[in-house]
Order: sequence, then structure tokens, then C-alpha cells
Amino acid sequence: MLSHIYRQHQENVTVLKQKQEIKKRELLLSTDRLTRLVLDELNNDVSECYKNEKRIDQALKQLTTQTNILAKQSQGWITLIGQFTDALKELGDVENYSKIIERECSILTNTLATVHQDMAKSCQANPTE
Repeated sequence: MLSHIYRQHQENVTVLKQKQEIKKRELLLSTDRLTRLVLDELNNDVSECYKNEKRIDQALKQLTTQTNILAKQSQGWITLIGQFTDALKELGDVENYSKIIERECSILTNTLATVHQDMAKSCQANPTE
């Protein structure tokens, strides 16, 4: 009877060990599947982040390029406006000089006309001279 109980115990222990081994394999498989799923999901997230980073870097490069172009264009416009302002000042100076010359020519013309009239009157008054 004791040997029968011992055999039953041994059989029970063997069955339990087999069940435990099956459960252990199932646990390992489940753990492996879970690990793979978690890693796949993490890899997908990391991959998406990497793609987003690349897109952001590319957009940043384009923005930097466009900003540099805009800065160069702005500098060109500033230079052009400065030159235009200088040209307007020169035109203003030329206009001012021409008005001064016109005024002086008018004064000279009036003076010469007055001298001519005075000489003509003097010649009429003294025809012998």
C-alpha cells in the first residue's frame, strides 16, 4: 500500500512536472510573443519618429535656404533703395543748380538789356559820338 501511494505520488509529481513544463513553455512562448509585439510596436514608433525627424530636418534646411535667399534679396532691395535715394538727391541738386543758373542768366540778360537800352538812348542823345 505504501508503494502504491508512493507510485501514485510519483505519477502525480510526473504529471504535475509535465503540466508545469507545458505551462512553462506556454509562458515562454507568450513572453516571446509579447516581447516581439512590444519591440515591433516600439520599432514602429521609433521609425515614425525618425521619419518625422528627417522631414523636420528637410523642412528646416529649406526654410534656412529660403531665409538666406530672402535676406540676400532684402539686402539687394536696401542697396537699390539707397542708390535710388542718392540719385533723387543728385536730381534735386541738379534741379537746384539749374534754377540758380537760370536765375543768374536772367539777371545777366536783364543787365545786358538795360546796358543796351542805356547805350541806345545815349547814342540817340549824342549822335556825333
